[in-house]
Amino acid sequence: MIGSAAVIEQTQSDRAKHTGTKFQWLWGMFLAALLSGGVVFGNHHWMRHKKDSYLSRCKSAQKEEQWLDLRIISAQWSAWDSSSVDAILYAADAEMHLEDFESAVKYLWAIPDSDPRALSSLVALSKMQFGLINRPLDGVRTCERILRIDNRATAAHHQLIEFYAVTLQKRKLEQQIRFAIDCQREPPRAYVYLFLMDTMRIAGASESNSRWLAEDPESELFDVARVLHLPEPESGVRTSSGDDKYSLADGLFKKFPDNLELLAYKVDVSLRSGDVQAVFQLLSALPMAADDDNRFWRAKGWLHLNRNELHKSSEALDEAIRLFPMDWYARNLLADLLRKQASLAEAQQLHELVQSARQLRIQINAIAIDSEIPNPILTELARLAEQCDDWQVAKALNQRLKLLNMPGPFSKQQR
Repeated sequence: MIGSAAVIEQTQSDRAKHTGTKFQWLWGMFLAALLSGGVVFGNHHWMRHKKDSYLSRCKSAQKEEQWLDLRIISAQWSAWDSSSVDAILYAADAEMHLEDFESAVKYLWAIPDSDPRALSSLVALSKMQFGLINRPLDGVRTCERILRIDNRATAAHHQLIEFYAVTLQKRKLEQQIRFAIDCQREPPRAYVYLFLMDTMRIAGASESNSRWLAEDPESELFDVARVLHLPEPESGVRTSSGDDKYSLADGLFKKFPDNLELLAYKVDVSLRSGDVQAVFQLLSALPMAADDDNRFWRAKGWLHLNRNELHKSSEALDEAIRLFPMDWYARNLLADLLRKQASLAEAQQLHELVQSARQLRIQINAIAIDSEIPNPILTELARLAEQCDDWQVAKALNQRLKLLNMPGPFSKQQR
């Protein structure tokens, strides 16, 4: 018994020692966790203090207009915390005031899409790219990024529409206008651009393209648009070198024989002069990119009509109208064709539509393209769109006109 008691006593002693050791280990773990939590809390407090310090110093430098100091402080902040959008924005502000626009562009572009300040910052960046630093193609990419973030961003829609109009990028212009219409963010001027799509010439556009060309001398886009926006030779306008638009366009055509805008212009000049052989030669060597361009189908319709190939002419003109419903030039040719086929009632309907379109063009040309588009012109454009079965444009314009005619604070506001 004595032996058993001793064993029990020894066992209890061993358990006590084991329990004490386990307790000490658990306490050590708890203490380590507590101390670790204290370190995390302390580190968070320290990081918050440092961030507040950088923020305060940046605000002070900005207020005092100490741009070199702001550059240094914001750079240090970005190096310490590369994810800080505040640091990026202060750095961009400093570089803008120090006229280091390359650095400012890099900072503004670095703002993540998820940040609520991204849209306004990217809009500011696009304006700088289109204007101050003369890099419109970079501005296009910025606007495209803006619309990926929010396709309702009005400024980006408007900027792209204006740029595509000024640079005569017909296909992109129409796509952008229709995209903006779908998003209910189109400017009223977009409808005028759409109506004048095939013959659009904008005052001041040649100068804008010349400015962009100076920064990018090899640009086909800017060089072609610069020339095509010039007044026609009949106006008597000459360049400083004494060249007229025809000779400049011919020179560019030798350099860029597949350029659709130059091709369309030369076809149009030949059509106006009635040069059947020149039109035939131009249409015989079209690139594949011309297959979905209404202007060349319209020219084919004209050529077949002059050869009295009425069925081929009808097919070509129908395709021109399918590709661009508001092509009233094609409808005018179709009216001539219908007269030859003795379909006089249909021809008369088309003739009245064409006369309305011509009158509308005269009215539009009488106003400055950068001025507010009068409601009567928008009303006529809506009516023409309906007659041409362009239901997207007709519906959007009629909706806009209802909003414009509503009494109250929204009557003159853009959607």
